[in-house]
Order: sequence, then C-alpha cells, then structure tokens
Amino acid sequence: MRVIASLALFLASALPAVAENVLSEASGNWAGESGEGFSFLARLTQNEDMARLVIWGGNPGSAALAEGEPQFDNPVIALGAFATKQALEVVEGADGSVLQIVTDYADEEGTGRIVTELQFLDNQFTVVGYHHTGELAGKAFACDVDLWKMTAVEDGETRVLEPVGFEALNASDWTWDAAYERGFCHRAE
Repeated sequence: MRVIASLALFLASALPAVAENVLSEASGNWAGESGEGFSFLARLTQNEDMARLVIWGGNPGSAALAEGEPQFDNPVIALGAFATKQALEVVEGADGSVLQIVTDYADEEGTGRIVTELQFLDNQFTVVGYHHTGELAGKAFACDVDLWKMTAVEDGETRVLEPVGFEALNASDWTWDAAYERGFCHRAE
C-alpha cells in the first residue's frame, strides 16, 4: 500500500499543477510570402485574467514545433478577463509576416476589440502596431497606433508620437495596457 501511495505522490508532483487552456495557435514564416525566413509556431493560452503568448522558432524550410525552450514567452501580453474571443492570426506580406493577437471583450461597462501586432525583427519580437476600438459607457472610442511611423490616430485625430528606441518596442515587456501606460493611447474619460 505504501508503494502505491508513494508512486501516486511521485506522479502527482511530476505533473503540472494546472493544464494550459490553449486559446489559439498560429504558424507561419517571418519572411512572409517568400517563405525564405525562419518559421514560427505561436500559442496563446489562458493565464488567469491574462493571456500568455509563447513562440517557438524553426529553421528556414522546416516547420517550427512546440518542443523545448521557446524563443518568446510573455505571460501577460494580453487581457484575458472578459474576453469573448481570443485568437492568433498571421498576416503575410511581401516584406514579412505580422502575428496578431486579437481579443474581443465585453463587460458591464462596454465592449471592444484589441489587436496587438508583432514582428520578428533583428532578433527581437517587436510590437509594430496596436489597435483598440470599442464602446465604453455608451461612448465609442478608437486608437490605432503605427509604431513604424510612430503615429497614433485617436477618434479621427492623428498625432506624432515621441520617438522611442528599438528596445522600447520589445514585446517581452509588453502588457495588455502598455499602449496606455506609454502614452500611445489615452484612456476614455
């Protein structure tokens, strides 16, 4: 009996405490339509009230696999609470692929959609765009940020953002409210 109890305890301690709830997966090639760059596999999972993004890389010409140490892991990159849909989408262009984290949400105060855009540039997972549209307490709002051009369009008005260094756009420390905390967007009053 002790052997069975010891074995059960050992197996329980070897297994993860909670299984990941996979929300979405997407794969592609960072070079875009040419397919001549590094491949990737991205997975979005539930992490309490947040969404976690993990990305594994592969070599040109071979598919990336969800094995071993990931190249990227941000456990708080997107809001998970109140999400009605969370998905990863890949937009391929001639100049490269963009990985989008799409979150539709609804709560007692409003509804909206947040799209965070990432690219793999110069060995860094880089946030290149952020789009948040919705309605809060009956009032519509929109903020579209283009971090290539360093511009933001909020409710139809365009403004030029203060230039930031390349490292400031690293997706490793991007959080669900980073666009507001960094002044790219303003909170609805």
